[in-house]
Amino acid sequence: MAAVTTPPQVTLRPVSSGPSSARLFNASGAARRLRASPLLAIGPGEPRPALRRGALIAVPIGLSLGVELGFDAPTHGAIATGALLAGFPGLDAPAGPRAAWQAAAAPAIGVAAALGVLSSQSAPLAVLAMGLLGAAAGYCFSVSLRLAIAGLSVALAMVVAQGLFLPAGDALPALVYGTAGGLLQAAWSLIIWVCVDRADRHESSGWSARETVRAFAANRTLGSASFRHAIRFGVALAAGVAAYRLLDLHEHGFWIPLTILFVMRPQRDETYRRLILRAIGTVIGLIVATALAEALGDRDLVIALVLTIAAALSFGLLTVQYALFTAAITTYVVLLSATLGEPAFQAADERLVGTALGILIAFVAFLVWPNPGRGEGPRAEPEAAVPDPPEATARYIPG
Repeated sequence: MAAVTTPPQVTLRPVSSGPSSARLFNASGAARRLRASPLLAIGPGEPRPALRRGALIAVPIGLSLGVELGFDAPTHGAIATGALLAGFPGLDAPAGPRAAWQAAAAPAIGVAAALGVLSSQSAPLAVLAMGLLGAAAGYCFSVSLRLAIAGLSVALAMVVAQGLFLPAGDALPALVYGTAGGLLQAAWSLIIWVCVDRADRHESSGWSARETVRAFAANRTLGSASFRHAIRFGVALAAGVAAYRLLDLHEHGFWIPLTILFVMRPQRDETYRRLILRAIGTVIGLIVATALAEALGDRDLVIALVLTIAAALSFGLLTVQYALFTAAITTYVVLLSATLGEPAFQAADERLVGTALGILIAFVAFLVWPNPGRGEGPRAEPEAAVPDPPEATARYIPG
């Protein structure tokens, strides 16, 4: 039997110690690393600038929530959700590149939401659509962490839209609202760039079409951890959708693929670390969200403010402390659901069951189909990213 030829491994160079080692991206915008920290540890992002950036990105979400909830708009938080999803692409970039990434992601988020509504009308179609989009999102890890985050945001739009079980006629509103929320986020970043960051001419989006094509081509083989992750990720997400359809978990079953999407990474040790932190963060988030929902009642504007804070913490803590990020995003989802009419205590058990099943599926996925060769070792798996381009050292992006 012919041996599988492993392509040139697309890996990161060691990050030197010192002030620059805390940066998640190099001078060209390519991701260095983003590993989840242990429960009580902080990193790799620096907390203070990360939280400031999170508060800034959450502004469009707060504005949307104030209008949608305060005036009982028919959008029911859909525009704010689009702005939330579009806040993650280019998260760690300066305002200029971040606006470009968000503008590019906005229509893709809208399309994924519309396809999620349409595919939710049939269980087999929902499973197939989620598997295909999940595989495409997972394959983005072969290019860069920044592109992977954009792909995960798009896949998340489909996860949420499928899980709401909306009628097919809501596909067009989902497309419009999701895109509008993303473009609102991009417009805000553009305003920040014009008013604050425009004088800095050393910004870069980190995007290279040539490097993207090269990375996709180099990893198109089963010997590539990124390609194997794409298949494993798509199958796991499809299995998550199939599970909540079979178990009849209704509107809360999407917590299964939601958990899979948040925790699965190309590296096994990183995935297993996130499984533990996800479980801890979900429990914390459910407790906090339930208490807040009961305490705040029908005060929509106060709830909009709390949701904005939860969104800001989600953006800020993603690169700082994964368990706390999970608690923040769980608080946002549960509290928004309670605001739209679902009693806070009603589905807590189904959310916990969904999280547990998602963790189990992600764990089994690596047992059934691990990475090849040296990737079997818990400490030997390399991180996927594009190596620094030659001109990277000549430019600098402020963090």
